[in-house]
Amino acid sequence: MNNSYYYKNYLYSKKKLILVVDVIICLGDFFNELKKVKNMELRTKKSVKLYKQHKAKKIIFTGGFRTRKDISEAEYMENIAIKFNIPRKDIILEERANTTIGNAYYCNKIMKKKNFKSAIIITSPHHIKRAKYIFEKIIPSKKLEFVECKHNLRFFEAIPCHITEIKDILKLKILGINLTKK
Repeated sequence: MNNSYYYKNYLYSKKKLILVVDVIICLGDFFNELKKVKNMELRTKKSVKLYKQHKAKKIIFTGGFRTRKDISEAEYMENIAIKFNIPRKDIILEERANTTIGNAYYCNKIMKKKNFKSAIIITSPHHIKRAKYIFEKIIPSKKLEFVECKHNLRFFEAIPCHITEIKDILKLKILGINLTKK
C-alpha cells in the first residue's frame, strides 16, 4: 500500500453529494507564511465554486486578526471572492473569531440573526474532523454539511497538521468545549 492510497482513503473524508443550503461558511487560517496563505485561498476558491453552483445564496467568511493586525482572515478571503465576481451583498464577514470554537460560536449567532437553517462548512482535510466536532456541539439544531477543499501540503508536510488535530480533538473530548476561548 503506497502513501497516496493511505492518504486518499484514510485521511480524507469520503466525497458526498452536496445539497443546497442557506449559507456557505468558509473557515479562515493563519496566513503568516506562504503555504498557509495558499491553503486559505484554496478554501476561499472552494466556497466560490459552491456559490457559483448555486449551493447557497450567501457566504460567511470567518476569521479575525490573530495573524495580522492590518487585515482579518475574513476580509482577506472576501477580497479573493470579489476578484471571482462574488457580489459583496452576498458576503458576510465574521471578524471576531480567533479559533475554530470562535468560528462556530460567532457563525451560530449570525445564522440565528439571519434565520439560516443550514450551512456548508469549508475547511482543509486535516481540520475537517475537529471542525465537525466543534460545529456540531455548538450548533446542534442546524443542518450542517462539511466539505474539505484541496490543500497544498505534501503527504509528509501534512503529518504534523494531522497529529495536532488529533491532539486537539482528544483535548476537546476530555476537557469539553470552552467558550471563553473564542
